[in-house]
Amino acid sequence: MFKHRYSHMVHNYYVGRIREIMTRRQAEINSLACKKDAEAYVLKIKKAVKNCFSSLPLKKTPLNPEITGREEYKDYYIEKIIFESRPGFKVSGNLYLPRNISKRVPGVLGLCGHSDEGKAAVPYQSFSIGLAKRGFMVFIIDPISQGERKQFSEKNSPYLPGLCHGHNIMGNRMILLGDFFGSWRLWDAIRALDYLLMRPEVDKKRIGVTGNSGGGTLTTYVTAIDDRITMAAPSCFICSYLANIENELPSDAEQNPPGILAQGLDQIDLLMCHAPRPTLIMGQYDDFFDIRYTRERFKDLKKIHLLLGSNNSSGLFIGPGVHGYSLENREAMYAWFMKHAGLRGPIKEGEILTEAPRKLFVTAHGDIAEKKSLTVYTITSREYALLKKSKKKLSSKSLKNIATRLLGIPILKNPPHYKPLRYSSRDEFAKTHFYKQTEFAVESESGIDVLTATYGLGHGLMHPPAGNIDLFIGHGSSQEDIEKNSEIRKFVSEKRSLAAVDPRGFGQSMAKTCGSKNFFEPYGADYLYAATGEMLNENYFGRRVFDILRVMDFFYSGGAGEIRLIGRGIGSTLAVFAAILHRLKPEVTIINYLPSFEVIINTPVFEWPLSSFPRGILKYFDLPDIYHALGQRLTKKNPWGADMKPIKYQA
Repeated sequence: MFKHRYSHMVHNYYVGRIREIMTRRQAEINSLACKKDAEAYVLKIKKAVKNCFSSLPLKKTPLNPEITGREEYKDYYIEKIIFESRPGFKVSGNLYLPRNISKRVPGVLGLCGHSDEGKAAVPYQSFSIGLAKRGFMVFIIDPISQGERKQFSEKNSPYLPGLCHGHNIMGNRMILLGDFFGSWRLWDAIRALDYLLMRPEVDKKRIGVTGNSGGGTLTTYVTAIDDRITMAAPSCFICSYLANIENELPSDAEQNPPGILAQGLDQIDLLMCHAPRPTLIMGQYDDFFDIRYTRERFKDLKKIHLLLGSNNSSGLFIGPGVHGYSLENREAMYAWFMKHAGLRGPIKEGEILTEAPRKLFVTAHGDIAEKKSLTVYTITSREYALLKKSKKKLSSKSLKNIATRLLGIPILKNPPHYKPLRYSSRDEFAKTHFYKQTEFAVESESGIDVLTATYGLGHGLMHPPAGNIDLFIGHGSSQEDIEKNSEIRKFVSEKRSLAAVDPRGFGQSMAKTCGSKNFFEPYGADYLYAATGEMLNENYFGRRVFDILRVMDFFYSGGAGEIRLIGRGIGSTLAVFAAILHRLKPEVTIINYLPSFEVIINTPVFEWPLSSFPRGILKYFDLPDIYHALGQRLTKKNPWGADMKPIKYQA
């Protein structure tokens, strides 16, 4: 068997798609010739960006701020702050204030990157102190699941996920509710800005925002959405979505705004929403965020600013090192903010004395749970419980129509093109157990071939088998499942052929990008393409269901009689959606199936991948609704829980 013979197919497909989008975008930028053109472009992207963050709360609730302590220093002091960005959802932060304030001072919102220490990480303490010494008031907050805002505990989780994995667990779960983790992160920042602007010491006309890496991402989001910001300096984020996919670089859940690529935007467009607001883009020479694209996209920003009549409101600084908010980048930010805030003083940072994280705690022991804060998991579980009560029961027709829309399934009448592939004469397993094997590449859409292997009844090399067929979708690799799983091999008989289908990214087309060795790596290739699909408004799960539907059409066009679907593990969910959507209403057997998506909502840490989740599905129905609609066409065996291990379950 040729394992992974199409291993770069999915990657090349998405690179090609995004290149097309970026080519169209660049042509539009190049066509802008005057102030009126630039104003129209800014208005267009501002509207598009709001669509990406449509899951932001509709109204603000009381912050209920609390000052829990104070630390005194020669040139500044720190107040320890807690506020609620949502009811019961508490945010920990440090407010750095200059000594001897005699008039209102400029303020800066500080946003952290991916550090376990959050606001207490050395680079973030450093820039907060550096700004305070130069006359700025700085409010820096802990991101979700960083610093004091722990989201997972040994009491309710089988293990404590790492920082990035933890972000993705929270973000992946939100997909089921049509939510976006980036909106949660952005809302925390907006509410932190609300608190900063409540302070009588701050000048509301001079408000900056800065951060690095994930904090650079959030700086960019705040700059796009909040018109109260007057100057921005994101570090080590801005390059291009094209660079990230080309370079096989997955991003955290909050860094993949839903639909942003579908609307033809790139990262730099987020910084143009309020052009010509003073904006400094920073990067690093050897950053994994590719500075070649940072430099190219900066040209777009500068062009927009120039067309709008502003000659000195856009800047670019590339530090000499690797990813991080280095001394050089901090000093570039000081110079930028001082210039645009009208302050004078030294640019060189000078001596900075940082503290151990414990001294900056706003809580007694460094855990916001001490203050009875809710977690993301608790809030989303409660939201779903309320949503579940209000949902209406759907007819089978309505369920099918909604599933078709959510999964983005087009209606195609013509059978797909296919290619008979040379199979390996060395495949002793297939010859011994299944008489003969033939492989086909079924083209579900341009650039995507669905690898399909047939076993059992003999048939010609160039044509699919006629008669009755069991179509199997496995747990990440259908052909390997057949080799290793005796329960699946039992479906082969003298009366039916067995076809192993690997939808895009499964088995034979499993990508070896991102250094992935395992399909289920939480930050690997499968996650990368699922996240990319979200930005394209093309749910990866839905595209796989479409692949299966096209393979069914392929077999029917070749003379197949009855097709029965069989799915195992993550293939079981794909199988039931294909069964409910195909016009010929096939029977379906699912093994090691997920009882409901509600199981994921109600489990803090789970193993099912992002590619198993249709966006927004739980706003309308859950898997049991599909199981019920299938009725006697469905056979279920051996359910799995959120950890993809056997459970006892009664439907």
